[in-house]
Amino acid sequence: MLSLDMIRSEDLPTESRLLSDPKESMDSRNLLNVLDVDFLSISMDEALAIMDRVVLEQRKESVFFINADCLNISVKDPDYLRILNSQRIVLPDGAGISIACRMIGERLAANLNGTDLLPPLCEISAKNNYSMFLLGAEPGVAERMQRNLEADYPGMKVVGQQHGYFDHDEQTTEIIEKINALKPNIVLVAFGAPRQEKWIYQHLDQLDANLLIGVGGLFDFYSGDKKRAPIWMRKTGIEWLYRLYLEPGRLWRRYIIGNPLFVYRVFRWKSKRQIR
Repeated sequence: MLSLDMIRSEDLPTESRLLSDPKESMDSRNLLNVLDVDFLSISMDEALAIMDRVVLEQRKESVFFINADCLNISVKDPDYLRILNSQRIVLPDGAGISIACRMIGERLAANLNGTDLLPPLCEISAKNNYSMFLLGAEPGVAERMQRNLEADYPGMKVVGQQHGYFDHDEQTTEIIEKINALKPNIVLVAFGAPRQEKWIYQHLDQLDANLLIGVGGLFDFYSGDKKRAPIWMRKTGIEWLYRLYLEPGRLWRRYIIGNPLFVYRVFRWKSKRQIR
């Protein structure tokens, strides 16, 4: 794994330098677009180095992950699409994005997701004394995750947690005050897409934290409430089949209908671009 002291600014992709204008910071070699959503095509080490630099330099950034389901949602939700394209750090998650890139003749540098990114991020945090706050999931899940992270990563500082089942209209100010009193460097937000991205976008300036990362269902895995797919399924891009097997009632529409729909949408989108 690369650490910040191993990387010079000129060695990083242009976008990782985080210029004041997100569009100015994009390098066409590292920026891809599928269904009108821009995202970075970089390695896990580069993504971690970017996040490390944000905290070290006391910047404030959000990190979003997109998968096939996210892009399906963005087609129908213009606010979500606008929010995604307003961000500097949007990362590709899942086999669907990789397939879409191949369909348009592009090569994805890496399949990134919050679940795989968290362990090295915790190692960096423990080493550099960064603190973390966990926000989201059902009551009790974040507490179990906190205990597991602190046990698995000695020196890791999880300074607080809050479940996601609060009244977002009435209690958000109270939650923000709770987070700001603890001054975490990193806040993981697990409301699911697009709710977490909209919440982060709306409240980023009010939060006294450097990194706000939308992580979807990550808390369920690191609390021990749910098991991840075997490594061979993750490496071959079929982790979604394992998740469908475990939760068919909740996920059948997302995968059985959503995945073919996503491929169809990418095909149509590509065809329209070629006509232009």
